[in-house]
Amino acid sequence: MKNFRKVILFLALLPLVSFLSCTKEEGEGGKAKISGIVYKVLDDGDIAKIGDEYSFVRDTVAAPDIDVFVIYGDNQEDVYDDKTKTSHNGKFEFNYLREGDYSVYACNDDDTYVMRSVHCGKKGTADVEPIYIFDGKNTGKAAVVGDVEILYAATSKDYVPAVGIRVYLRPLGQMSMSDTRTDNNGNYYFSRLMPETDYVVWVEVEQIKNGAVVAFPDTVRTGKAGEIVKSGLLKAKVY
Repeated sequence: MKNFRKVILFLALLPLVSFLSCTKEEGEGGKAKISGIVYKVLDDGDIAKIGDEYSFVRDTVAAPDIDVFVIYGDNQEDVYDDKTKTSHNGKFEFNYLREGDYSVYACNDDDTYVMRSVHCGKKGTADVEPIYIFDGKNTGKAAVVGDVEILYAATSKDYVPAVGIRVYLRPLGQMSMSDTRTDNNGNYYFSRLMPETDYVVWVEVEQIKNGAVVAFPDTVRTGKAGEIVKSGLLKAKVY
């Protein structure tokens, strides 16, 4: 009688065991595929001004020969499950996948990454939202812009835009510095700066009376990566 009950229990559990053994997680071995495209946003730090607005000058192109990584399921560890490279037109595919959820990502020039999530059915193609990665010396960096006005006290009482004057910038508390010149409107631009960092920006002008060089400084803090912060107006005087 006991053996008979064991047989009945075994037969009752058999469908459940069979079902569990046939359940497959995300990964290779299926009929679905993931398809997508990677664009490269080229950013070397050039800045344009339109009206009162400043923006980075960037160029977006299809990204060939870029590594694209895939993670199976909800595993968000540092280890990816597979990778491929984009073709000449920036497109990529992961083939022969089982039904489930996947994460696809590519890396920026500063080693940060852009990730997309996608769900695959039992078969067919699952399209990933386009991936935009940043490449160039300004990737992950910030910028400071501003204006310089100058007063020639011997001949005028009004400040005017300082054209072609040299502007200096250095991180607060450090000796290394950069310099640039103002444009025809007295504007200056510094990019490729560390985000959320304090900088000193200044101009130096020689005084007519005694030949002394006087500095007119300001302190500015950069914003987050990709942001442009406007410094306070630099006002220089020449006597």
